[in-house]
Amino acid sequence: MSTRSARKAPSRPRGPRGLDKDAILDTAFDMLSRDGEAGFSVRKLGSRIGVDPMTVLHHFGSKDELLRRIADLALSTVEPPAPSGDWRADLRKVAAAYRDLAHRHPRLFHLHFRFHATGPADHASSEVVYRALRMAGLPDAEAAGLGLAFYAFILGYALAETEGLLHPISDQDEAELQALDPLAYPATVALIPAFKALDRDTAFDASLGAFIDGVACRCDRERMACPE
Repeated sequence: MSTRSARKAPSRPRGPRGLDKDAILDTAFDMLSRDGEAGFSVRKLGSRIGVDPMTVLHHFGSKDELLRRIADLALSTVEPPAPSGDWRADLRKVAAAYRDLAHRHPRLFHLHFRFHATGPADHASSEVVYRALRMAGLPDAEAAGLGLAFYAFILGYALAETEGLLHPISDQDEAELQALDPLAYPATVALIPAFKALDRDTAFDASLGAFIDGVACRCDRERMACPE
């Protein structure tokens, strides 16, 4: 999935004192991407752009809304796939886009867990996912729940990867596992070589494939249970 070129810069509405709302958002995005949420505040943002923090809140209403807009701005840097008619391929493309986003903006990626939707870019992505699940044959009630589960899986996987969980284990981790009682933890001990040789791309493809296969199997059961 290709990244978008630089954002267009038509004449933009300006608020009190001629302040450009998009310029505030761009600065907030840069700060959060660099420092993470722990190092970010509306006060620091106001100081950075030379305005009172209340002026920032005037534009966005609340800090939460500002964070929501930052998350959507991050997502807008990837081009959502157009529905292709191949629901499996569409789900894979959306998953790859979020994983790429986590790799490029690890300090703000967690914001995508916080909101049902972050805005226009999120709705464009979700439309691809929900069309894919309906095309697969899921009834709407299940497509809604499994669509959210798909995002929970993709976001969780990508965040775990950026935080280090899905890396090959260290020598220290290996020593701790080797010290386990093999009679009490036979499966864990047996998997130590696999943990040492873990390939994140392979694990991602296998995990996503398991989700997609599960959807396909569920739809097959639905069709078998409802003869024409």
